[in-house]
Amino acid sequence: MPEFYLRMWRALLALLVVLAALAPRQALAYPWMIKHGYTNCAQCHIDPSGGGTLTEYGRAQGEILVRTHYEKTAADQTPGKIKDFAFGAVTLPKPLSLQADLRGLVIPEPGNVRTILMQADVSGAVQAGIFTAAGSIGPVSEGGEAAWLTQNTAPNGWNLVSRDYWVGVTPMKGLLIRAGRIQLPFGIRSEDHELYVRNATRTDGNDQQQTGVAASYTSKKFRAEVMGIAGNFSVSPDVFRERGYSLYGSYAIKKTFELGISSLVTEAQEDIITLAPLTRQVHGVYTRASPVKSVAILAEADLMLDKSPTASTTGIASSAMVDWEPAQGLHVMGIGQYCNPDLSSSAAPAWTGGGAVEWFLVPRLDIRVDAFDGMLTCAAGGTPQGMGLLQAHFYL
Repeated sequence: MPEFYLRMWRALLALLVVLAALAPRQALAYPWMIKHGYTNCAQCHIDPSGGGTLTEYGRAQGEILVRTHYEKTAADQTPGKIKDFAFGAVTLPKPLSLQADLRGLVIPEPGNVRTILMQADVSGAVQAGIFTAAGSIGPVSEGGEAAWLTQNTAPNGWNLVSRDYWVGVTPMKGLLIRAGRIQLPFGIRSEDHELYVRNATRTDGNDQQQTGVAASYTSKKFRAEVMGIAGNFSVSPDVFRERGYSLYGSYAIKKTFELGISSLVTEAQEDIITLAPLTRQVHGVYTRASPVKSVAILAEADLMLDKSPTASTTGIASSAMVDWEPAQGLHVMGIGQYCNPDLSSSAAPAWTGGGAVEWFLVPRLDIRVDAFDGMLTCAAGGTPQGMGLLQAHFYL
């Protein structure tokens, strides 16, 4: 077999292992909605910073703006019951929102096709007056340890995971104060939790949520959230738990142009990776912009400062994506990433370049094909690999 194909199959197998370790991943926000003038997330998601359970309005926009339409529709046409949970087959009480997500991955191998379940979560929320309670739960066959509810440590043993669960109160319009296990407010919230700016900063949506208290505020042009971190209580013993704060703030210069900043500082008596005391700081900037109606540009750069009793390192993680939507529901994406965990090191930094095609072809179903070359994670001195995958996502 030619060397090129051998290299590709090895890369695909490596990617399968990595994705299995990360799976399942949470269904998060689509930050390219900036091209439709959506600079804040609270209209479409129960979580005001984006991701997770959709509101009734968010479900409607998913039907009107996100998926492909095969015949002309009126601009003011309403989606009807097809937007509702289970396509309207089940009528939920007004205060209750429910959602079920199923995401699968297909990896081709010589003479075989491998499949992996990435997500099988049920999420929901109850809103009664100024009070809100929300959460998610689902099974995982491996990985996701930092979100485990059960403790089955057997090889390929199934566990229940719950990435977020919280209760909150809205004392005034635009302000939500909540407590529980919450996704860290930092950077661009995206379904691509494997991006360097998410995994290198430990702010991804797979299992890096933390327990604490958060306050978010959303207005027409400004949105922000700050969280006091008490630790991840799915991780034990207590010495591994990080404590500190995380926050972001962004301002929409116009409906299609947003600038933001992020900051995170945590301390752990014993870092879960280095097994030594560690203070982590991450500070960054990000932007979402749509220069023309069919194009969205998403970019983030983060400075990482780690300090332990024996060493201090400074690193950088960055990711940029251009999303072009030539026809409604069909997305062509170009993605570039650069990450150097230690700028003082002579080891080669990590980089990735490639693209993806995603098609929201029918209500609630999208498929995506990715192809990349580079490093899977932010680790200096890695060897570039070719990568490819096919995934499908369906939700009720």
